[in-house]
Amino acid sequence: MLNIRPYLTTTSGGVSEKYLKTAQTVYGDVTVVSVDIHNRGPQSLHPDRAVTLRLSGDFEDLRGYTAIYMYSDYWSRPQFGTDLCAVPDRTQGLIVEKTDGTYAFFLPMVSDDYKCDLCGGEDGLCAVLFSWYDKLQNCTAPAFCYACGDDPFALMEQCARVGLSVLGRGGKVRAERRYPEIFEYLGWCSWDAMQIRVNEEGLVSKCSEFAEKQIPVRWSILDDMWAEVRPFWDAEYDTFGDMVGLMHSSPLYSFEADPRRFPLGLAHCIDRMHDFGMTVGMWHPATGYWRGIDPDSPLFSEIKDLLIQRPDGRWIPSPEPGKMYLFYQKFHDFLKACGADFVKIDFQSCMRAHYRGIEPIGRTAKTLSSAIEASVGVHFDGAIINCMGMASENMWNRMSSNISRCSDDFKPEDRAWFKKHILQCAYNSFVQGQFHTCDWDMWWTDDGQAVKNSVLRAISGGPIYVSDQLGRSRAEILRPLALDDGRILRCDRPAMPSKADLARDPEHSGAAFLVQNTCCDGRCGVIAAFDLSEEDTAVEGAFAPSDVWGLEGADQYAVYEYFTGEWKIIGVNDVYRFTLENQDDFRLYLLLPYVNETAVIGVVDKMIAPLTVTRITDDPADCETSCHGRFAYIRRGELVILEK
Repeated sequence: MLNIRPYLTTTSGGVSEKYLKTAQTVYGDVTVVSVDIHNRGPQSLHPDRAVTLRLSGDFEDLRGYTAIYMYSDYWSRPQFGTDLCAVPDRTQGLIVEKTDGTYAFFLPMVSDDYKCDLCGGEDGLCAVLFSWYDKLQNCTAPAFCYACGDDPFALMEQCARVGLSVLGRGGKVRAERRYPEIFEYLGWCSWDAMQIRVNEEGLVSKCSEFAEKQIPVRWSILDDMWAEVRPFWDAEYDTFGDMVGLMHSSPLYSFEADPRRFPLGLAHCIDRMHDFGMTVGMWHPATGYWRGIDPDSPLFSEIKDLLIQRPDGRWIPSPEPGKMYLFYQKFHDFLKACGADFVKIDFQSCMRAHYRGIEPIGRTAKTLSSAIEASVGVHFDGAIINCMGMASENMWNRMSSNISRCSDDFKPEDRAWFKKHILQCAYNSFVQGQFHTCDWDMWWTDDGQAVKNSVLRAISGGPIYVSDQLGRSRAEILRPLALDDGRILRCDRPAMPSKADLARDPEHSGAAFLVQNTCCDGRCGVIAAFDLSEEDTAVEGAFAPSDVWGLEGADQYAVYEYFTGEWKIIGVNDVYRFTLENQDDFRLYLLLPYVNETAVIGVVDKMIAPLTVTRITDDPADCETSCHGRFAYIRRGELVILEK
C-alpha cells in the first residue's frame, strides 16, 4: 500500500486535512486510490488544486522514470528522470523502473467532476485533483490506479481495464473497440499539401496523380479549411506562423464549402473524388472552427440556440448534452448529405480553454465525447480520427471510437523534428494505446526522412496516410507498406518502446532506441531500431525475442533484417546484437518462429512480410501469399527466396 498524506485547498487559499479521507481498493494486481471530501466550511474547493495527495512507498527506490505529460492543452510528450520531485505538472501516466528490476505504473483517472494529474513536489510524487469549476464543496471520486510487477506492459493494460470498470461508464480498452475498415487502407490528407487553400481542382488532381502512378490510396481527408471562412478571403500571410494566426482568429461562416475554392459546392467535389474510388473524410474542429461560429453568418442564426458565448466573444457549442449533440448532428447531417464517409475531429482537448468555470471538467468532457461519438455513430458508422485530444479527460470519456492522434503535427523537411516525433509517438502509445489505436500522423514520401517515416508507420499498428504535395508522391516508398489494393500490412497493436527503453532517455542512453510490436496475432515480432543519440555517433543495440511484448509460441526464432536481408537463428532468450553507424542508419527486424527447422518470412518486398502469408503449408515453398514478389523462408539453416 502507498503512504498518502492528503490536503485540500479552498478558494480562499486555505489548506486543511479536515473532512478528507482516502481509500485504497485492491482489484487483483491493481489498486485504486480514491478520495472522499465533505468540506464543512463556506469556501468551495479550489478549481485548480482541490486536493493534493503526497505519495510515498517502495516505488521511490528507482532506477529511472518516464512521465507522459501534457505540455500544452492538446499534446503530450515524455520526460525522463531519476528524481520524482521533478515529475512535470500535468503528468497523465508514469512508469517507474525500480532498482530491483520491477516496475510501478501510475494512471491518473477522470471522474464525473474531477480530473487527476501527477506532479513532483518538495517531498516527491504528488497526485492533484481539480475540476476547473469553483462551485464544488465536496469530492467523492477515484483519483488514480497503480500496479507493481515484473511486466510493465501488462501493468498498463490492467490499470486501464480496472479504471474503466471502476468508473462504470461502459468504456472499453482498445482491444475491445472496433477498428473502422476504411483505415485498413492507405490514405492521404490535404493539410501539408494545400493547407488552408485546399480546393476542388487540387483535390481532383491529386486523385488523378494517384491513379496515374498506380498508388492505391483509398481514402482522403479534406483538412483545414475547406469550409467558408470569410477572413480567408483575399487574406495574405508571409509565414506559417502568420497563417496559423489567421486560422485561430477566424470563425466558421457556413457548413458549405468555400464558394471561391469549391464553386460548385462540397457535394460536387466529393462526387468527383468518389469517381476515383476514393473514400472521403471531412476535417473540422470540435468548435466548428478555431474561433467558433461567425455571429454575422446565416449559420449562426440557424443554430444560435445550440451555442454559448465566451468572455472573449467567441460562440462555441453549448455544454448542455442535448444541445451539443444537436450541433454535431446538424454539421454531420450536412456532411453526410454531401457524400462524406467519415470525419476527423480536431481540437478536442479544449475543456480548459473554452469551458472552464461553466461545469466541472469531467462532466464537460463526457458531454463532448458522448455527443461526438453518438453523431459519428449515426452518420459514419463510427469512422473517426480523433485529434488534438490527448488529454486524459478525452481518453477516459470516449466509449467506443478507436483511433486518436498520438503526436503533434508532423513537420515535413525537418530532420530535427524526427527525434521529437518518434519519442512522442512511441511513449504516448504506452498510455494512450490502452484506450485507442494510435495515429502516428501524416507524412511525406519525398522528404529527407521518408524511409525512416515509412518504417515508423509500418510498425505503428495504426493508420498509414501521407500528405504529399501535388506531383510529389513516390510509389516506391508506399509499396512496401501495403498490398496492391491499398490494404496496409498493419501490426497487432500500438507500437511501444522496448522494455529496456521504457524508463530511460533514448537520447542519452548510449544505445539504439528500439520500438517493438507483433504481427500475425502475436506469432511474429517486429523491432525497429534507430540512433537517437545526442551526438551523431555509432551506437550499439541488443534485443532478445522475449523482449517483444506479446510474442509467444516458439523456443527459437529467425531474426531477419528487412533492408540488408541478413538473418540468424537464435533462442527466445538469446541476445541479438547489432551496431547503428549514425542517425541515418536504422533497421527493421522481423522475428519469425523457427519450428521444425523452418521459418516462413513472407514476401520480403514488404516491410511486414509475415502478413503477406495467407496459408502456411508443410512445404514452405507451397505457402500461399496475398501478393506477388520475392517470397522467402528459412529451412534447415538455409535462406530460400522464390518468385511468387
